[in-house]
Amino acid sequence: MIDDSKHISSGVEDKWGNKKKNFRSSKTKFQTILINSDLIIPVSSGILQILIGLSLVAVSILGLVSPLWLSAILSLAGSISSMAGVFLIYHVVSSKGTFESLINQSIRRVISAQN
Repeated sequence: MIDDSKHISSGVEDKWGNKKKNFRSSKTKFQTILINSDLIIPVSSGILQILIGLSLVAVSILGLVSPLWLSAILSLAGSISSMAGVFLIYHVVSSKGTFESLINQSIRRVISAQN
């Protein structure tokens, strides 16, 4: 195929149709999480929720709680708490700045196309 130099690529796929991976955006997203004060509280609470849930499950598995029904309830509550913490972290990380990142990506594509 003859390459058309006037054709502007979107930056999503190369000329063979393979999607390009952007490791820079994931690195900047992680830095945004660490720097942004709006994200520190939900992420830290999600981590704390996961740790408390796992400790409840560990206590129930080790048999430190004598009634079996109470141990089962603690194990169930710990599992639910851990899953909720993971979902909280996922939701905060995935939903933060989605509109802003779309704008930044389009600006980067325009600038790279002009160069």
